[in-house]
Amino acid sequence: MQKRTAFLSLFRDSAAELKKLPSLVTAALLLALQVVLAGYSIDVLPFLRISFSYLASAVTGMLFGPTVAMLSAAAGDILGYCVHPSGVYFPPYMLTAMFSGCLYGIFLYHSPIRLSRVIASKSLVTVFSNLLMNTLWNSMVYGKSFFAILPIRIVKNLVLLPVEIALLFVVCKAAQKVYNTAFLRCGISPRKG
Repeated sequence: MQKRTAFLSLFRDSAAELKKLPSLVTAALLLALQVVLAGYSIDVLPFLRISFSYLASAVTGMLFGPTVAMLSAAAGDILGYCVHPSGVYFPPYMLTAMFSGCLYGIFLYHSPIRLSRVIASKSLVTVFSNLLMNTLWNSMVYGKSFFAILPIRIVKNLVLLPVEIALLFVVCKAAQKVYNTAFLRCGISPRKG
């Protein structure tokens, strides 16, 4: 019962962040960063893209929790497409972005930034969001068989996973320090981690 209550409190605490002006401003800045980073993605094939926008989504989840991260990811997906359109907009991709933001928030919010948490969050995002959900959406959009495009996506994600984990760990640690330093100067209590 306590684990369920603690899990639900992550979402409740995260939703409470939406009532705080410093949280909204910081989340908006991270949303803008997410849109900019999405514009610098590398299209390897029509159904294979390398992007660093996950970093902004993960930092949003770390600082403000799963609720804010899901909303920010949804807005980032739509704004990213409006600013940098590529192909047809397919709304289920937004569900993948929201799910990824939620996972980052669950693993990184109200928790010290440890390598084990970063590995767990990024690995789950890679398996469920990148490999399963996005491969399904890509097969629907491009008319290719799920199992035809899955192997190349597995290789790409396995190659990138250690790099993405290392980047995410470094960025989360740095973002935590910057956030705490900036807000301590304003008299706002720092985040733990």
